[in-house]
Amino acid sequence: MSEERAPTQRVVRVLPDVSGLQKSFDYYVPDELGGPPVSVGSLVRVSLHGRRTAGWVVAVDVEPPPGVVLEPLLKCSSYGPSQEIVDLAKWVAAEWAGRWAAVLKTASPEPFVTRLPTGRSAPVAGGAVDDLASLFEGSGPRIVRSAPASDRFEIVRAAAARGPAIVVTPDQRTASALAGRLSRAGVRTHRYPESWAGGFEGGVVLGARSAVFATVPDLASIVVIDEHDDSLGNERNPTWHARDVAAERTRRLGIPGLVVSAVPSTASVGAGWPEHRPNRTAERAGWPLVHVIDRRDDDPGRSGLFSTALVRRIRGEGRVLCILNRKGRAVMLACATCGELARSESGDELMVEDDDGLVALRSGERRPRICLACSGTKLKRLRLGVSRAAEELSTLLRETVGEVTGSSTGGEGLDHRVIVGTEALLHRVGTADTVAFLDFDNELLAARYRAGEQAMSLLLRAATIAGPRAGGGRLLVQTRIPDHRVLRAAVRAQPDLFIEGELELREATELPPFRGVGLVSGGAAESFVAPLLDRLDIAVVGPDRDGRFLVKGLDRPTVAAALSDLDRPKEGRVSVSIDPLRI
Repeated sequence: MSEERAPTQRVVRVLPDVSGLQKSFDYYVPDELGGPPVSVGSLVRVSLHGRRTAGWVVAVDVEPPPGVVLEPLLKCSSYGPSQEIVDLAKWVAAEWAGRWAAVLKTASPEPFVTRLPTGRSAPVAGGAVDDLASLFEGSGPRIVRSAPASDRFEIVRAAAARGPAIVVTPDQRTASALAGRLSRAGVRTHRYPESWAGGFEGGVVLGARSAVFATVPDLASIVVIDEHDDSLGNERNPTWHARDVAAERTRRLGIPGLVVSAVPSTASVGAGWPEHRPNRTAERAGWPLVHVIDRRDDDPGRSGLFSTALVRRIRGEGRVLCILNRKGRAVMLACATCGELARSESGDELMVEDDDGLVALRSGERRPRICLACSGTKLKRLRLGVSRAAEELSTLLRETVGEVTGSSTGGEGLDHRVIVGTEALLHRVGTADTVAFLDFDNELLAARYRAGEQAMSLLLRAATIAGPRAGGGRLLVQTRIPDHRVLRAAVRAQPDLFIEGELELREATELPPFRGVGLVSGGAAESFVAPLLDRLDIAVVGPDRDGRFLVKGLDRPTVAAALSDLDRPKEGRVSVSIDPLRI
């Protein structure tokens, strides 16, 4: 039964962690309530419609509507995100059309924290960090271009010298390596989210994308390593990206934020953030040698997956990783006469067989079964798969070849000189002499508008593993489109060759960063987006083959607001993603 609060009791506003509920409710704080002190961000238990549920305190000392009888807080379970993070989480939810509670959950401790550490560590300076001081002048986000095989440790140490810092990395392995080096340099480090409360002690908080929400009093800077990497983007609604959250947080706090990348994303370049570049000699030295193996003259039906040039280069040449992002029998088409791939008229998409000829899955472009290069009408299928590739390469090299996919466990397949695997292999091996991409065209021409950026991201991860050219690092890329802007930029170690062309393409096709986009899927997607068809500031494209709709608008906030204002269907499922990673 509800109790009427005493006049002197505190009233707080709680956002319940209930799916589908976006509303907050007022509760009073009973005098006998145990646990940590109640403040904004505290994790609490409340009664909602007779059911106990968890939630977050999002405001304190509020004045409820007159005449309302309030329920008491049942329990204060844990310390939680600070007021700053609670407000930031609300912005993220609005910016990506998601639930505020979902973001707060990412920013909250697990298990609960009932006691905070005391004492603060002092910044540790010295050494080469003084040379990097200019990177941290002013406030807000700025781009730091750093070649893929360059050591980013000094940038992180310079951040630590300024005071409490957050370092966000694409994966926990990178965070662990940096944390170990910082500790040996005398800097107190905390791994997020395991040491959720570590930020209260000062030092550096390191972790994957969720670390961008770490509660760190007196935060002095944020560094995002490899900001182009898709691992920094949240794949579930809300589909926020750590780069953009870090940028907003640094603007709000008036502190510097460094987004570091060998090839900055179109999102950061398109946002117009200031950019710091190395000199050309240093940048070039930080890339491995990139060899492009042109397969246009190879017979697509007889030459197989491995070219003579590739086999010759990897035979007896140290440790080699061979990347083939297909486990099954994915199919590409190539002209039997000239060897060119079946591509769209623009050259940016692969075309596949359809009842009436050829079709590009993303744009919907159609044409008869004709090669645009030579007008040939005979097309051959190219069939690919990791298991078959490993068997074939073992025969060619006359040695056992390992195999690694996303389903491989532990060190399975890693104890061989040569390993064939999917992209997962690049996340399980730290160093190699050579990384070879067996069929890069599937990446370059994938039916996604970000295919170019994602292909470049694969090259950058591989370049980090292979190391700089002075140390013998090499990338081998088999392709039938050697003049693609991704490959030209990598061969010359000149990112602008890719970035400028990619931005021109995005602007011409009205895609991010020049427009905002949202993806709506689910059985009720069509009825859900129907009210948007009459809006002049919103374009709805679709449905595609999977029944999904693309919603385009002036910018990300416009699209997010339009989709957030729509009523959810009472029957049928709808999923909304703003600027999703793969569409």
